[in-house]
Amino acid sequence: MKSATPKKPAKTQRRPTCGHCKERFRTTSATKVFCTPECQKAAKAAKRKSKNVNDASRSAFFYWGVKESKRAGTLDIFHGHMPESLAELNKLYKQAFRVNQYGDVDHFEMSHIAAVKGARTLGLLHAENLVISPTGLNRAHGVKHYGAGKYISRTSIDPRHSVDKDEPDGAVLDRLIAYLGEDVVAATVKLANIKPTDRQKNLVWLRDNLDATIPEHAVHIGAIETMKGKQLEELRAEMEHRLVREFGIKRTAHSSFGVLRLELDRHAQFRPELKPLSDQFLAVHESKGPRESWDVEEGEEQALFDLLHGRDVADVQGVFDGLILRNTRTLEVDSDVHETPFGFERIGDYMPISIPLWAIRTDSIGHTYTTTAPY
Repeated sequence: MKSATPKKPAKTQRRPTCGHCKERFRTTSATKVFCTPECQKAAKAAKRKSKNVNDASRSAFFYWGVKESKRAGTLDIFHGHMPESLAELNKLYKQAFRVNQYGDVDHFEMSHIAAVKGARTLGLLHAENLVISPTGLNRAHGVKHYGAGKYISRTSIDPRHSVDKDEPDGAVLDRLIAYLGEDVVAATVKLANIKPTDRQKNLVWLRDNLDATIPEHAVHIGAIETMKGKQLEELRAEMEHRLVREFGIKRTAHSSFGVLRLELDRHAQFRPELKPLSDQFLAVHESKGPRESWDVEEGEEQALFDLLHGRDVADVQGVFDGLILRNTRTLEVDSDVHETPFGFERIGDYMPISIPLWAIRTDSIGHTYTTTAPY
């Protein structure tokens, strides 16, 4: 008689709550958290989204957006933004930081084409409405508007989106993220690869670790919000009792005209009528030696600034014709450059044509001619 095979004990059923949809479900697994694979995928996506939004809240780019919103007095300067346009704006923000030698100088500013404080319009914080400009030219420009740029009517401003200049930055940032939408912000962070800056990382760490009840800490609590990145790093290093490793950053001095010329290339995508002039400037620039700078007069730089701020090309073309002519290599310097109906063309050295003897023939009346056949 065979012994009976012992039955396996039945697995105990659990009824946990799904970590995503919050519905209760049945399972015999001791570790299962989600009711379906779809809920598991959705939860992972939500976690990534939350991380991206958190990164945005600690990035220099979005804090710059807070500063600009407070200056404009409204969040509506971000009207119409999508991840692609925000990524383009972030690219421009980084370029402005770069030409100012990573914050060491303030030679350039973001200039609005359609002014934020326009009488009837509100200039938007879009790459299409901004020009990296020499500080002096920008401040002298005021609120003049030639008609280009990106803007909305002031009657379209929603009072619910107004921002007071004394409102805490953190509160404005939360409102800005809600205005844009977390989905848009998260997608922007992923598309533009926006990371929390060291300044923001150190600022968050100091906020969390400075203790107002400790006199040595209390003296810093009110000052950290206005400290520069290096100061925050050194203060954190002091608190953590560690040395700060010094490092160098390669810096390049940028000329005012050089920055404006690059802005002309960028704005040609928004205003096609700028493309021919942009191409002309590029051709002259490429013809120069690596160390040869442009010969630019003050009025010519002003004309390029005005053109980028909406002036018609026809209004300033005469100024640029003189600029291009003065910066184009002369024929005396380059004797192999010749003017053609299509512009200037470099002609190579003359090479005589060699004709083999078999190709030379003479007809019955004495005329000489050539042939391509060797027979």
